[in-house]
Amino acid sequence: MKFVPLLPKHRLSAAELAQLHQQAFTKERPWSALEFKDLIAQPGVFLTCSSHCFALGRLVVDEVEILTVACAPSHQRQGLARQIIAQLLDEATSHGSVWSFLEVASDNTAAISVYQGLEFEEVGQRKNYYKRKDTAPCDALIFRKYLI
Repeated sequence: MKFVPLLPKHRLSAAELAQLHQQAFTKERPWSALEFKDLIAQPGVFLTCSSHCFALGRLVVDEVEILTVACAPSHQRQGLARQIIAQLLDEATSHGSVWSFLEVASDNTAAISVYQGLEFEEVGQRKNYYKRKDTAPCDALIFRKYLI
């Protein structure tokens, strides 16, 4: 992985996470503040964030699942999500993670580009996984990356 300078540490509340998620996820149901609060309280779940972007992951044994990434529309396409995800992967590796995986909507070309730029490889697909507001469901692509 290429070196990515660390961003200053920020801490976002569950309400702030939910607000960012709502701004970023306009096609699916965004997660609520209560959902974020409950997730963050679980063992192995950790967050990397700036004031305008975050990545939430869950470490189980030696694998970190990237649960969600959200970036404010005003800060998209500036490399911020890439930096936040790289920080999450670095933190997961320092806690023993060997693998990372995630799911992404097959029509989310910007996110797919970020993940491919971070050397994730597509390893599977889930048909009609994402339920959409007012449109047909969308497939999920499964990506995986060896971290060591």
